[in-house]
Amino acid sequence: REERKYILNQCKKIKKWGCNVLLIQKSILRDAYNDLSLHFLAKLDIMVVTDIERTEVDFICRTLNVQPIAHIDHFSPEKMGSCGLAQEVTIAGSTSKVVKFTNIVNMGKTITILMRGSNRMVLDEADRSVHDALCVVRSLVKKRFLIGGGGAPEAECSLRLTQWAKTLTGVQSYCVRAFAEALEIIPYTLAENA
Repeated sequence: REERKYILNQCKKIKKWGCNVLLIQKSILRDAYNDLSLHFLAKLDIMVVTDIERTEVDFICRTLNVQPIAHIDHFSPEKMGSCGLAQEVTIAGSTSKVVKFTNIVNMGKTITILMRGSNRMVLDEADRSVHDALCVVRSLVKKRFLIGGGGAPEAECSLRLTQWAKTLTGVQSYCVRAFAEALEIIPYTLAENA
């Protein structure tokens, strides 16, 4: 009976601050919530998203412009975010559900990419491809230089060295031409391994 009263008071404190969506981090040390607390929060019209991974907390905080709160007594309006609509959406073609926030006030500069695939291997490969693309963009933002890949720089160097070798005579011409031919092997090898 005392536990029930205590949990109800904690839920009322959350409601008092104007919170209508509560995000709870996954905890291995203790239960951050129980069925009774979820029941009271539902009766108070507070949506609860549970089992958020520790690694996702920082991203969510930056996206929603909120601050993590360790205890209910630390609730304050400055630490809470605001959005127009928070809803649980079923992904088309599957039974998976995601929580979608729209019209976020003071939204952080983050983005979420939702990837789907037939198996884990396909998803891992897609994840690596997206990571590689993001690294390229990051590099271009840091330093605005771009060089082609796939053996294009080596092919261009080989072409220029061959042209330069034609202007030279003797052993120098032979050495430069041999180096140019060696550079041509790189694009061929990349094409064979593709």
